[in-house]
Amino acid sequence: MTVDDHAINSLRTWFEIEYEKLKTEWKSEQYESLSDCPSFKATYTYREALNVLINGPQYIDETQLKKMIDEELEVENFWKEKS
Repeated sequence: MTVDDHAINSLRTWFEIEYEKLKTEWKSEQYESLSDCPSFKATYTYREALNVLINGPQYIDETQLKKMIDEELEVENFWKEKS
């Protein structure tokens, strides 16, 4: 099991909890649309996060990661030179 698997499994647990709340709210027929349910945003957000983790390798943007690393190294080097 990889680190990603652990993250996915953990996030999936939270998604399932929110999903069950959403399903209960929707079945109550108190809301006109699914997005009106109080649990909708959390459920949707967990689902989107799972999609990113599951499909992650397809979304890798080397440019963004390189920029982050370069900026961090620049700051580290700046403080090294100051000391």
